[in-house]
Amino acid sequence: MTGGQSVEVEVVPDGTKGLRRLQKVSKLNENPKWVNRDLYRLMYEPDLYIAAYENIKSSPGNMTAGTDNETIDGFSMKQIDRIIQSMKDQTFTFTRARRTYIPKANGKLRPLGIPSPKDKVVQGVIRMILSIIYDGSKPTFLPCSHGFRANKGTHTALKEVRSWHSVNWFVEGDIKGCFDNIDHGTLIAILSKRIEDQRFLDLIWKALKAGYLEGTTQVNSLAGTPQGSIVSPILANIYLHEFDLWMERFKVANEVGERKRVNPGYTAIVKQRLRLSKKGLSKTSEEMIKLAKELRQTPSLMHNDPGYVRIKYVRYADDWLVAIDGPHGLAEKLKTEATAYFRDELHLELSAEKTHVRQARTEQAKFLGTYVTIGAGDAILRKAKLKDGRFIIRRANVNHLTMMYAPKEELIISLSERGFCDRNGNPAAKTAWTVQDDHMIVERYGQILSGIFNYYSFVDNPLALKHIQHILHFSCAKTLCRKHQTSLAKLFRLRRKNLTVPKRWDKDGKPTAYISLPLRRNWKKNRAAFLINAKVADLILLGIHKRTRSKLDSPCAVCGNSEDVEMHHLRHVRKGRQVGFAAVMAAMNRKQIPVCHTCHIKIHAGKYDGIKLSDFALPKLAKA
Repeated sequence: MTGGQSVEVEVVPDGTKGLRRLQKVSKLNENPKWVNRDLYRLMYEPDLYIAAYENIKSSPGNMTAGTDNETIDGFSMKQIDRIIQSMKDQTFTFTRARRTYIPKANGKLRPLGIPSPKDKVVQGVIRMILSIIYDGSKPTFLPCSHGFRANKGTHTALKEVRSWHSVNWFVEGDIKGCFDNIDHGTLIAILSKRIEDQRFLDLIWKALKAGYLEGTTQVNSLAGTPQGSIVSPILANIYLHEFDLWMERFKVANEVGERKRVNPGYTAIVKQRLRLSKKGLSKTSEEMIKLAKELRQTPSLMHNDPGYVRIKYVRYADDWLVAIDGPHGLAEKLKTEATAYFRDELHLELSAEKTHVRQARTEQAKFLGTYVTIGAGDAILRKAKLKDGRFIIRRANVNHLTMMYAPKEELIISLSERGFCDRNGNPAAKTAWTVQDDHMIVERYGQILSGIFNYYSFVDNPLALKHIQHILHFSCAKTLCRKHQTSLAKLFRLRRKNLTVPKRWDKDGKPTAYISLPLRRNWKKNRAAFLINAKVADLILLGIHKRTRSKLDSPCAVCGNSEDVEMHHLRHVRKGRQVGFAAVMAAMNRKQIPVCHTCHIKIHAGKYDGIKLSDFALPKLAKA
């Protein structure tokens, strides 16, 4: 863990030694030139594996078996001890992931790798270590990088784009099959700049080379990060950080000037107004009103000042956008040199279909599902206070502002491909959902509506979302009509506009809770309505908190036995819909409980299906 000096690590008696050592690593890596030379020994610390397990334990996907036919059910401290022993004698190997395919909205299939639970926990520890090095208290990653980082996301990236004013050109870039084509040798070379621990690098190399199993065919990984891997996002960010650094160098080499020159056309209009005003012409005269309108539409500064160049850049994972306040030739130069850099240095290819130079004022660039352009939007009305205390509404010039639009047509196509409407946007019943309870149907439609509203909360065309709401609203109504064989008129009389349906009932069958569609009625735009969590989480303290609350090394919840304890898992907790022992866990509102191996066998055999909460050896679990 050291770079030229040894660091004494105190012995911590509370079972969080590894997490405390990570604090030392975090402090050392505040120096961006620090080289870590003893990281592999962190793979011997049980508390890091416990924290990694706690991070992933509740994901339903962990109950899907990998190629070793194992799930997260039954994970125990014994397994952690075996992993640590294999780390010490360097015999640990990653199991091939099971390759499966999930449908995309456009009808195509997306490959997904399902690693074994053991591999997920080990990858979780590796991710924690790499995150502390590259994205700790003083991140190595640059502020322009927003993908797969704490307290950053699509909205922080889009908010940064919103602040780009008066630019002339957009260069939108997309890396072709980025995650599948990352060069392993180049990645290890990049990691070696900050990590001089061959055993730790070999462990990452094993993860990269594990490959996957497609049916019965074993496929070796020659390039790319593992699909579905916990460690893939941080490795991709480390890899693409090199392009962020290249962009910084490109900016330094090409930015010139202190400020833009004043637009002569704007100055001419101002002088003409002053001349007319001196002649006694009123502001309400036709000529003065015409000049005022021209002034609002004319930029005060030169858009194409050859003595002033500024470059702005943002990246989310493999999707990036550059804005250039300068000449067209510089935008083309950037595209050409960036293409060469990806090809020659990172061994990646920019997608020719998705990498474009756009004129910022006459064309739209696409970034993270949002169309971006400069100006051409509706005038912004602002309240201004006069000296006498009165307020007036003034029209603000928007020629220089960044306008952002939701892609209405693309959203309609996406909904049609998923069966909510036809290609023209006419709502249709989702027949496959008619087998579900009414409240489940309304809830699923509500989740889709809320997701779209939340993602596009900041756009300049909120009325486009009104049409999307109409489609989902009537698709939900038609689905309920199809299920109950009734008409829309009768359904709306019974369930009202919001399609309010019962969600829970008492023992007499009387509804006690309802759910309805979250229909939006106010379509006023809010350009600053980005959903950003500004809370900064301390990864180490969070890990310590999870470690100290973990039940992984607790006694059996059923019989109190402290020997041979493992965790029993449920995929989901659905109150009122579970049977057997799952219903007992639903009553406790828990997806995992510690049980000894003997009791675990009895649970799966159905011998504890009728157990009462009062019969548990650890009834406090019901309150956790």
